[in-house]
Amino acid sequence: MPNVQALKNILIIGAVIIAAGFAFLGYEVYKRSTDPNHPRTFSARFGMQGKAPEAEPPAAPPAPTAPAPVKAPMPTEAVTLPPGAVLLPGIAAVNGRIAVQVKLTDGRTQVLLVDPATGEHAVLVTSAP
Repeated sequence: MPNVQALKNILIIGAVIIAAGFAFLGYEVYKRSTDPNHPRTFSARFGMQGKAPEAEPPAAPPAPTAPAPVKAPMPTEAVTLPPGAVLLPGIAAVNGRIAVQVKLTDGRTQVLLVDPATGEHAVLVTSAP
């Protein structure tokens, strides 16, 4: 049975080495986070020091060569939902349109695509109740 005793000793030595490693890591994290003059402090590595790095002043933006695009007019008609319908949370942009989910009173869910420029809307998908 000397092999069992040797395995126990190896297991104990390994556990002590692992515990010492964790203790060393904890000490290093504590030392680096509390000592601002440490050569390998976290704030120096990740840019969190008190003074801002010196940078060149930003160059003047180039003069626009083309006129700014014309903004789309506000929609003339409002999107009306059926009575009792509920607008569900979550909005997505799809090819310049806005997709919204609507829960109808009969339990079905619809996905509407709304064009923000004109107010036009279309039903994209209707789910079964």
